[in-house]
Amino acid sequence: MRRILENDRMGAEERLETALALKVPDRVPVSPLIYYFAARHAEMSHADLYNPAKYNQALDRCFFELGPWDAVYPLNFYFPEINSFLFPMKVLEPGRELPEDSIRQFLEEEIMQFDDYDWIVSTSERSPRLIHLRLFMEKWIPRIHDHIGGGLRSYGYMVPRMMIHLIRWRSEFKRWRKERGLALLYGYGYEAPFDNFSMARGLLNFARDLRSHPEEIRKAAESQIESYVFSMKLASWYMGCNRVMIALHRSSNHFMSPDMFRRISFPSVKRLVERLAEEGLYCVLHCDGDWELNLETLRELPAGRCIAQFDGATDIFRAKEIIGDRICIYGDVPADLLTLGSIDEVDEYCHRLIQEVGRGGGFILGSGCELAPTAKPENVRVMMEAVKKYGYYERSTGEDRGASSGEPMKRCMGEEP
Repeated sequence: MRRILENDRMGAEERLETALALKVPDRVPVSPLIYYFAARHAEMSHADLYNPAKYNQALDRCFFELGPWDAVYPLNFYFPEINSFLFPMKVLEPGRELPEDSIRQFLEEEIMQFDDYDWIVSTSERSPRLIHLRLFMEKWIPRIHDHIGGGLRSYGYMVPRMMIHLIRWRSEFKRWRKERGLALLYGYGYEAPFDNFSMARGLLNFARDLRSHPEEIRKAAESQIESYVFSMKLASWYMGCNRVMIALHRSSNHFMSPDMFRRISFPSVKRLVERLAEEGLYCVLHCDGDWELNLETLRELPAGRCIAQFDGATDIFRAKEIIGDRICIYGDVPADLLTLGSIDEVDEYCHRLIQEVGRGGGFILGSGCELAPTAKPENVRVMMEAVKKYGYYERSTGEDRGASSGEPMKRCMGEEP
């Protein structure tokens, strides 16, 4: 076992597995989502992150100067076209269509046509395991990228790049695990079927579809489940990680009512999580936006099989009350606090998260969604150090104490000493 911090009694993988299973690890795990911030901190441009050597150099600098942390993740795309498998939209990229220090921008254009709903349902009956791949390769990728084209050209262009990504991701993860003892948060991921439709149709078109053709959306989403399971299982085996990411960027209360979420979006999400659980896989649900009115519905997901990652818009303390006994909660130091707050404010908020959301286990400390590029490095360091100061659960001897306050850690975890 390789320890991340001096007083650790578990390795990072065991710590992460324990938190996911809603049990109490030795301490609270910490894992921020870092991408553009790494470039800023390493004094690189955002466009430099497409270079594998520079990306890893930037992440290394964050780890050694501001870390350590417990888990890494495949968030980097070395070919812009591969980004389309997660976000089926036209995208403007830094260093290409945008200045080098810009952040990628998504265009709300119609990539998915209305007839695609019927095509998905009918085609899934003939090739249930490949419908998701065929949808992208034969329909969406040629519409997003004019230079790729359709038919076999789409497969010939994208498949080699997909394999290069997986090979690089696995190689990077092996280095982080071998040299630093880190875990892989998830090995592979997709946008949920419903949310894919919202992005690919464009927000206005999709809003009309929700109003006039909700059953077509629901059926098309559910028709893709087996293809999601097939590809996620295969990629997870290759990456050596039994956790996958399901992104839910457009199922929050910011986009739709709780009733509509339950009737149209959630059935496919629930079935996907259940099928992945049957295959021995766990899910990291990336829940952007406000999810407070959807939390009761999330209780229907299998207990101990999911991590719910929030982005600052959801009341994470309320989430602990409603789903904390069934779903591991991940987050949620907001971007504005890490960017504009003081060191003391960040420390106090992280302490509260550990004390209240971390009570009884089932909690991973992290940034609210991706770490803001303009976050203060000193605030990021304070967030990482919070698990060292406040995050150790009481040892069986009862002697474990907070590093800075000298108080028993049992009190820091929100219990009476």
